[in-house]
Amino acid sequence: MFLNKKRVKVEKILFPLIYMALYRTKIGLKLMDTISKKYPKLVGLFSFLSVIAGFLGMIIIIGLLVKGTFNFLFFGAPPPVAPLFPGVKTVPGLPVLSFFHWIIAIFILAGVHEFSHGLVSRLYNINVKSSGFAIFSFILPIIPAAFVEPDEKELASRKEREQFGVLAAGSFSNLLTAGVFFLLFVFIFAPIVSAITISEGVLIVKVADDGPSAIAGVNVNERIISINGNSINNVDDLSEQLVDLRENDLVLLETNTTKYEILAGAGDGKGYLGLSFYPEKQYIDDKYKLFGGILSWLTLLFFWIFAANLGVGLFNLLPMGPLDGGKMFYVLCMKIFKKENTAKKVWIGVSFFCLGLIVISLIPFFVRFISFIFGTLIGLF
Repeated sequence: MFLNKKRVKVEKILFPLIYMALYRTKIGLKLMDTISKKYPKLVGLFSFLSVIAGFLGMIIIIGLLVKGTFNFLFFGAPPPVAPLFPGVKTVPGLPVLSFFHWIIAIFILAGVHEFSHGLVSRLYNINVKSSGFAIFSFILPIIPAAFVEPDEKELASRKEREQFGVLAAGSFSNLLTAGVFFLLFVFIFAPIVSAITISEGVLIVKVADDGPSAIAGVNVNERIISINGNSINNVDDLSEQLVDLRENDLVLLETNTTKYEILAGAGDGKGYLGLSFYPEKQYIDDKYKLFGGILSWLTLLFFWIFAANLGVGLFNLLPMGPLDGGKMFYVLCMKIFKKENTAKKVWIGVSFFCLGLIVISLIPFFVRFISFIFGTLIGLF
Protein backbone atom coordinates (compact mmCIF):
# COMPACT_ATOMS: atom_id res chain seq x y z
CA MET A 1 0.00 0.00 0.00
CA PHE A 2 2.80 2.38 0.87
CA LEU A 3 4.76 1.68 -2.33
CA ASN A 4 1.67 1.83 -4.59
CA LYS A 5 -0.18 4.81 -3.18
CA LYS A 6 -2.08 5.42 -6.43
CA ARG A 7 -3.99 2.20 -5.86
CA VAL A 8 -4.94 3.13 -2.31
CA LYS A 9 -8.20 4.82 -1.39
CA VAL A 10 -9.06 5.90 2.16
CA GLU A 11 -12.76 5.56 2.98
CA LYS A 12 -13.51 7.83 5.94
CA ILE A 13 -16.21 6.53 8.28
CA LEU A 14 -15.55 8.45 11.49
CA PHE A 15 -12.14 9.77 10.44
CA PRO A 16 -9.55 9.81 11.99
CA LEU A 17 -11.05 7.38 14.53
CA ILE A 18 -12.53 4.82 12.14
CA TYR A 19 -11.62 4.45 8.46
CA MET A 20 -10.64 1.90 5.83
CA ALA A 21 -7.61 1.84 3.54
CA LEU A 22 -8.50 0.09 0.26
CA TYR A 23 -5.89 -1.37 -2.12
CA ARG A 24 -7.43 -1.73 -5.59
CA THR A 25 -6.71 -4.76 -7.83
CA LYS A 26 -8.61 -6.79 -10.46
CA ILE A 27 -8.44 -10.09 -8.57
CA GLY A 28 -11.48 -12.32 -9.10
CA LEU A 29 -13.35 -10.03 -11.50
CA LYS A 30 -13.13 -12.40 -14.48
CA LEU A 31 -14.29 -15.33 -12.36
CA MET A 32 -17.30 -13.34 -11.09
CA ASP A 33 -18.24 -12.48 -14.65
CA THR A 34 -17.81 -16.04 -15.89
CA ILE A 35 -19.93 -17.65 -13.16
CA SER A 36 -22.72 -15.05 -13.35
CA LYS A 37 -23.04 -15.47 -17.12
CA LYS A 38 -22.70 -19.25 -17.16
CA TYR A 39 -25.18 -19.92 -14.33
CA PRO A 40 -27.58 -16.94 -14.35
CA LYS A 41 -30.54 -18.89 -12.92
CA LEU A 42 -28.52 -20.25 -10.02
CA VAL A 43 -27.00 -16.85 -9.23
CA GLY A 44 -30.46 -15.29 -9.60
CA LEU A 45 -31.87 -17.73 -7.03
CA PHE A 46 -28.94 -16.91 -4.76
CA SER A 47 -29.77 -13.19 -5.12
CA PHE A 48 -33.46 -13.78 -4.36
CA LEU A 49 -32.72 -15.82 -1.25
CA SER A 50 -30.13 -13.24 -0.17
CA VAL A 51 -32.80 -10.53 -0.02
CA ILE A 52 -35.16 -12.67 2.07
CA ALA A 53 -32.37 -13.75 4.42
CA GLY A 54 -31.04 -10.17 4.54
CA PHE A 55 -34.21 -8.62 5.89
CA LEU A 56 -34.93 -11.54 8.23
CA GLY A 57 -31.38 -11.27 9.52
CA MET A 58 -31.79 -7.52 9.98
CA ILE A 59 -34.83 -8.09 12.21
CA ILE A 60 -33.05 -10.85 14.15
CA ILE A 61 -29.85 -8.90 14.80
CA ILE A 62 -31.76 -5.78 15.89
CA GLY A 63 -33.78 -7.89 18.34
CA LEU A 64 -30.67 -9.62 19.68
CA LEU A 65 -28.81 -6.32 20.04
CA VAL A 66 -31.66 -4.58 21.89
CA LYS A 67 -32.35 -7.55 24.18
CA GLY A 68 -28.65 -8.19 24.79
CA THR A 69 -27.93 -4.56 25.66
CA PHE A 70 -30.92 -4.44 28.03
CA ASN A 71 -29.78 -7.58 29.83
CA PHE A 72 -26.21 -6.28 29.92
CA LEU A 73 -27.29 -3.00 31.53
CA PHE A 74 -29.86 -4.31 34.00
CA PHE A 75 -29.16 -8.00 34.64
CA GLY A 76 -25.36 -8.25 34.52
CA ALA A 77 -25.32 -10.40 31.38
CA PRO A 78 -22.29 -10.38 29.06
CA PRO A 79 -22.36 -7.61 26.40
CA PRO A 80 -24.07 -8.69 23.14
CA VAL A 81 -21.23 -7.35 20.97
CA ALA A 82 -17.56 -8.27 21.33
CA PRO A 83 -14.55 -7.49 19.13
CA LEU A 84 -13.31 -10.41 17.04
CA PHE A 85 -9.63 -9.96 17.86
CA PRO A 86 -6.94 -12.54 18.64
CA GLY A 87 -6.09 -12.64 22.31
CA VAL A 88 -9.53 -11.28 23.29
CA LYS A 89 -11.96 -13.53 25.15
CA THR A 90 -14.85 -13.53 22.66
CA VAL A 91 -17.16 -16.36 23.68
CA PRO A 92 -17.51 -17.45 27.34
CA GLY A 93 -16.39 -21.03 27.86
CA LEU A 94 -14.08 -21.12 24.84
CA PRO A 95 -10.32 -20.69 24.56
CA VAL A 96 -8.96 -17.31 23.57
CA LEU A 97 -8.99 -16.82 19.79
CA SER A 98 -5.47 -17.43 18.46
CA PHE A 99 -3.82 -15.30 15.79
CA PHE A 100 -3.76 -18.02 13.10
CA HIS A 101 -7.36 -19.09 13.73
CA TRP A 102 -8.31 -15.42 13.49
CA ILE A 103 -6.42 -14.56 10.31
CA ILE A 104 -7.64 -17.68 8.44
CA ALA A 105 -11.26 -17.12 9.54
CA ILE A 106 -11.11 -13.45 8.53
CA PHE A 107 -9.57 -14.32 5.14
CA ILE A 108 -12.35 -16.81 4.33
CA LEU A 109 -15.05 -14.52 5.71
CA ALA A 110 -13.93 -11.49 3.69
CA GLY A 111 -13.22 -13.40 0.50
CA VAL A 112 -16.60 -15.16 0.40
CA HIS A 113 -18.46 -11.97 1.36
CA GLU A 114 -16.93 -9.69 -1.23
CA PHE A 115 -16.89 -12.24 -4.05
CA SER A 116 -20.65 -12.67 -3.60
CA HIS A 117 -21.23 -8.90 -3.92
CA GLY A 118 -19.33 -8.90 -7.18
CA LEU A 119 -21.05 -12.06 -8.46
CA VAL A 120 -24.57 -10.61 -8.10
CA SER A 121 -23.41 -7.24 -9.45
CA ARG A 122 -22.25 -8.91 -12.66
CA LEU A 123 -25.51 -10.88 -12.87
CA TYR A 124 -27.32 -7.54 -13.22
CA ASN A 125 -24.59 -6.13 -15.52
CA ILE A 126 -23.48 -3.62 -12.92
CA ASN A 127 -19.88 -2.65 -13.53
CA VAL A 128 -17.42 -3.78 -10.85
CA LYS A 129 -14.58 -1.28 -11.01
CA SER A 130 -12.11 -3.10 -8.79
CA SER A 131 -11.53 -5.65 -6.08
CA GLY A 132 -8.74 -5.92 -3.60
CA PHE A 133 -7.47 -5.91 -0.06
CA ALA A 134 -8.27 -3.52 2.74
CA ILE A 135 -7.33 -2.70 6.29
CA PHE A 136 -10.02 -1.59 8.71
CA SER A 137 -8.56 1.03 10.98
CA PHE A 138 -9.49 1.98 14.50
CA ILE A 139 -7.01 4.83 14.94
CA LEU A 140 -4.33 2.47 13.60
CA PRO A 141 -4.73 -0.07 10.74
CA ILE A 142 -5.43 -3.34 12.54
CA ILE A 143 -8.02 -5.59 10.82
CA PRO A 144 -7.38 -7.16 7.38
CA ALA A 145 -10.34 -7.22 5.00
CA ALA A 146 -11.28 -7.50 1.34
CA PHE A 147 -13.63 -5.55 -0.94
CA VAL A 148 -15.22 -5.28 -4.36
CA GLU A 149 -16.18 -1.92 -5.76
CA PRO A 150 -19.38 -1.91 -7.86
CA ASP A 151 -20.19 1.34 -9.64
CA GLU A 152 -22.22 3.13 -6.93
CA LYS A 153 -24.09 5.44 -9.33
CA GLU A 154 -25.00 2.53 -11.59
CA LEU A 155 -26.14 0.46 -8.61
CA ALA A 156 -28.27 3.32 -7.24
CA SER A 157 -30.05 3.67 -10.60
CA ARG A 158 -31.22 0.05 -10.67
CA LYS A 159 -34.46 -1.43 -9.39
CA GLU A 160 -34.73 -1.85 -5.64
CA ARG A 161 -34.84 -5.63 -6.07
CA GLU A 162 -31.46 -5.62 -7.80
CA GLN A 163 -29.94 -3.23 -5.26
CA PHE A 164 -31.15 -5.40 -2.39
CA GLY A 165 -29.71 -8.50 -4.09
CA VAL A 166 -26.25 -6.98 -4.49
CA LEU A 167 -26.16 -5.58 -0.95
CA ALA A 168 -27.50 -8.69 0.78
CA ALA A 169 -25.36 -11.21 -1.12
CA GLY A 170 -22.29 -10.78 1.09
CA SER A 171 -23.98 -11.49 4.39
CA PHE A 172 -26.04 -14.33 2.93
CA SER A 173 -22.87 -16.01 1.67
CA ASN A 174 -21.39 -15.68 5.17
CA LEU A 175 -24.45 -17.33 6.69
CA LEU A 176 -24.22 -20.17 4.17
CA THR A 177 -20.52 -20.57 4.92
CA ALA A 178 -21.31 -20.64 8.63
CA GLY A 179 -23.84 -23.42 8.01
CA VAL A 180 -21.38 -25.53 6.00
CA PHE A 181 -18.59 -25.24 8.57
CA PHE A 182 -21.02 -25.87 11.42
CA LEU A 183 -22.08 -29.16 9.83
CA LEU A 184 -18.44 -30.14 9.25
CA PHE A 185 -17.61 -29.19 12.85
CA VAL A 186 -20.53 -31.07 14.41
CA PHE A 187 -20.69 -34.19 12.24
CA ILE A 188 -17.06 -34.81 11.30
CA PHE A 189 -14.40 -33.13 13.43
CA ALA A 190 -16.06 -33.03 16.85
CA PRO A 191 -17.05 -36.75 16.82
CA ILE A 192 -13.51 -37.79 15.81
CA VAL A 193 -12.01 -35.73 18.64
CA SER A 194 -14.53 -37.19 21.08
CA ALA A 195 -13.69 -40.72 19.93
CA ILE A 196 -10.00 -40.40 20.80
CA THR A 197 -10.39 -38.47 24.06
CA ILE A 198 -12.06 -38.94 27.41
CA SER A 199 -13.38 -36.21 29.65
CA GLU A 200 -11.42 -35.76 32.86
CA GLY A 201 -13.60 -33.02 34.27
CA VAL A 202 -14.40 -29.34 33.80
CA LEU A 203 -11.77 -26.62 34.05
CA ILE A 204 -12.48 -23.00 35.00
CA VAL A 205 -10.88 -20.85 32.29
CA LYS A 206 -12.16 -17.39 33.26
CA VAL A 207 -13.69 -15.63 36.26
CA ALA A 208 -15.63 -12.47 35.38
CA ASP A 209 -14.34 -9.34 37.09
CA ASP A 210 -16.59 -8.31 40.00
CA GLY A 211 -18.86 -11.30 39.29
CA PRO A 212 -20.29 -13.55 42.02
CA SER A 213 -17.49 -16.12 41.62
CA ALA A 214 -14.77 -13.46 41.73
CA ILE A 215 -16.28 -12.09 44.94
CA ALA A 216 -16.21 -15.61 46.41
CA GLY A 217 -12.51 -15.92 45.52
CA VAL A 218 -12.70 -18.50 42.72
CA ASN A 219 -9.56 -18.71 40.54
CA VAL A 220 -8.90 -19.80 36.97
CA ASN A 221 -7.38 -23.22 36.15
CA GLU A 222 -9.23 -24.91 39.02
CA ARG A 223 -11.03 -28.16 38.20
CA ILE A 224 -14.67 -28.34 39.28
CA ILE A 225 -15.24 -31.39 41.49
CA SER A 226 -18.85 -30.89 42.59
CA ILE A 227 -21.80 -28.48 42.67
CA ASN A 228 -24.02 -28.58 45.76
CA GLY A 229 -22.56 -31.97 46.62
CA ASN A 230 -23.21 -33.48 43.18
CA SER A 231 -20.15 -34.79 41.35
CA ILE A 232 -19.14 -33.03 38.12
CA ASN A 233 -17.43 -35.31 35.60
CA ASN A 234 -18.14 -33.40 32.40
CA VAL A 235 -19.82 -30.29 30.97
CA ASP A 236 -23.20 -32.05 30.77
CA ASP A 237 -23.10 -32.72 34.53
CA LEU A 238 -22.32 -29.05 35.16
CA SER A 239 -25.06 -27.81 32.84
CA GLU A 240 -27.57 -30.11 34.55
CA GLN A 241 -26.72 -28.62 37.95
CA LEU A 242 -26.96 -25.02 36.72
CA VAL A 243 -30.02 -25.24 34.46
CA ASP A 244 -32.42 -24.19 37.24
CA LEU A 245 -30.09 -21.63 38.82
CA ARG A 246 -31.81 -18.40 39.84
CA GLU A 247 -30.73 -15.08 41.28
CA ASN A 248 -29.76 -15.21 45.00
CA ASP A 249 -29.40 -19.02 44.96
CA LEU A 250 -26.51 -20.18 47.13
CA VAL A 251 -24.15 -22.46 45.18
CA LEU A 252 -21.65 -24.71 46.96
CA LEU A 253 -18.76 -25.09 44.54
CA GLU A 254 -15.96 -27.57 45.24
CA THR A 255 -12.80 -27.52 43.13
CA ASN A 256 -9.55 -29.47 43.29
CA THR A 257 -8.12 -26.79 45.60
CA THR A 258 -10.90 -25.67 47.93
CA LYS A 259 -14.64 -25.11 48.48
CA TYR A 260 -16.60 -21.91 47.78
CA GLU A 261 -20.00 -20.46 48.63
CA ILE A 262 -21.28 -18.34 45.73
CA LEU A 263 -24.41 -16.18 45.80
CA ALA A 264 -25.76 -16.19 42.25
CA GLY A 265 -26.35 -12.86 40.56
CA ALA A 266 -28.92 -11.99 37.89
CA GLY A 267 -28.31 -12.62 34.21
CA ASP A 268 -30.73 -12.94 31.27
CA GLY A 269 -33.56 -14.29 33.43
CA LYS A 270 -31.36 -16.88 35.16
CA GLY A 271 -28.78 -17.03 37.89
CA TYR A 272 -25.31 -15.82 37.00
CA LEU A 273 -22.04 -17.10 38.47
CA GLY A 274 -19.56 -15.24 36.26
CA LEU A 275 -17.63 -18.38 35.30
CA SER A 276 -16.34 -19.59 31.96
CA PHE A 277 -15.39 -23.25 31.76
CA TYR A 278 -14.02 -25.76 29.28
CA PRO A 279 -13.93 -29.58 29.27
CA GLU A 280 -10.59 -30.97 30.35
CA LYS A 281 -9.80 -33.89 28.09
CA GLN A 282 -7.15 -36.60 27.92
CA TYR A 283 -6.27 -38.84 24.96
CA ILE A 284 -7.26 -42.50 25.33
CA ASP A 285 -3.80 -43.48 24.04
CA ASP A 286 -0.52 -41.56 23.76
CA LYS A 287 -0.26 -42.50 20.06
CA TYR A 288 -3.15 -40.12 19.37
CA LYS A 289 -1.43 -37.06 20.86
CA LEU A 290 0.14 -35.67 17.67
CA PHE A 291 -2.80 -36.53 15.42
CA GLY A 292 -5.24 -35.42 18.10
CA GLY A 293 -3.44 -32.13 18.60
CA ILE A 294 -3.64 -31.32 14.87
CA LEU A 295 -7.26 -32.45 14.71
CA SER A 296 -8.19 -30.38 17.76
CA TRP A 297 -6.56 -27.33 16.16
CA LEU A 298 -8.51 -27.89 12.94
CA THR A 299 -11.72 -28.49 14.88
CA LEU A 300 -11.30 -25.20 16.67
CA LEU A 301 -10.48 -23.50 13.34
CA PHE A 302 -13.72 -24.81 11.82
CA PHE A 303 -15.63 -23.58 14.84
CA TRP A 304 -14.12 -20.09 14.56
CA ILE A 305 -14.85 -19.95 10.82
CA PHE A 306 -18.45 -20.82 11.66
CA ALA A 307 -18.67 -18.32 14.53
CA ALA A 308 -16.97 -15.49 12.60
CA ASN A 309 -19.15 -15.90 9.51
CA LEU A 310 -22.34 -16.15 11.58
CA GLY A 311 -21.52 -13.23 13.88
CA VAL A 312 -20.09 -10.86 11.27
CA GLY A 313 -22.67 -11.89 8.67
CA LEU A 314 -25.52 -10.96 11.02
CA PHE A 315 -23.76 -7.86 12.37
CA ASN A 316 -23.29 -6.57 8.83
CA LEU A 317 -27.08 -6.63 8.39
CA LEU A 318 -27.61 -4.00 11.08
CA PRO A 319 -29.48 -1.02 9.57
CA MET A 320 -26.57 1.25 10.36
CA GLY A 321 -24.47 3.67 8.33
CA PRO A 322 -22.00 2.14 5.86
CA LEU A 323 -22.84 -1.50 6.65
CA ASP A 324 -24.65 -3.49 3.95
CA GLY A 325 -27.72 -3.58 6.19
CA GLY A 326 -27.54 0.20 6.49
CA LYS A 327 -27.48 0.60 2.72
CA MET A 328 -30.38 -1.84 2.35
CA PHE A 329 -32.34 0.07 4.98
CA TYR A 330 -31.70 3.37 3.18
CA VAL A 331 -33.01 1.94 -0.12
CA LEU A 332 -36.06 0.64 1.79
CA CYS A 333 -36.63 4.07 3.37
CA MET A 334 -36.47 5.74 -0.05
CA LYS A 335 -39.05 3.28 -1.36
CA ILE A 336 -41.38 3.81 1.61
CA PHE A 337 -41.07 7.58 2.19
CA LYS A 338 -40.29 8.67 -1.40
CA LYS A 339 -38.73 11.93 -0.15
CA GLU A 340 -34.96 11.89 0.27
CA ASN A 341 -34.91 14.20 3.31
CA THR A 342 -37.40 12.05 5.21
CA ALA A 343 -35.61 8.84 4.25
CA LYS A 344 -32.26 10.25 5.39
CA LYS A 345 -33.65 11.40 8.73
CA VAL A 346 -35.10 7.94 9.48
CA TRP A 347 -31.92 6.23 8.28
CA ILE A 348 -29.66 8.49 10.37
CA GLY A 349 -31.86 8.08 13.45
CA VAL A 350 -31.83 4.29 13.27
CA SER A 351 -28.08 4.28 12.52
CA PHE A 352 -27.27 6.32 15.62
CA PHE A 353 -29.58 4.15 17.72
CA CYS A 354 -27.67 1.02 16.64
CA LEU A 355 -24.33 2.76 17.10
CA GLY A 356 -25.31 3.76 20.64
CA LEU A 357 -26.16 0.16 21.56
CA ILE A 358 -22.84 -1.05 20.12
CA VAL A 359 -20.84 1.59 22.00
CA ILE A 360 -22.55 0.57 25.25
CA SER A 361 -21.67 -3.08 24.58
CA LEU A 362 -18.03 -2.25 23.87
CA ILE A 363 -17.49 -0.13 27.00
CA PRO A 364 -15.95 -3.04 28.98
CA PHE A 365 -13.55 -3.73 26.12
CA PHE A 366 -12.50 -0.07 25.85
CA VAL A 367 -12.01 0.13 29.63
CA ARG A 368 -9.74 -2.94 29.55
CA PHE A 369 -7.90 -1.60 26.49
CA ILE A 370 -7.27 1.82 28.06
CA SER A 371 -6.22 0.19 31.33
CA PHE A 372 -3.78 -2.00 29.41
CA ILE A 373 -2.30 1.01 27.58
CA PHE A 374 -1.90 3.05 30.78
CA GLY A 375 -0.50 0.05 32.63
CA THR A 376 2.04 -0.50 29.86
CA LEU A 377 3.07 3.18 29.83
CA ILE A 378 3.42 3.26 33.62
CA GLY A 379 5.55 0.11 33.44
CA LEU A 380 7.82 1.70 30.83
CA PHE A 381 8.38 4.93 32.74
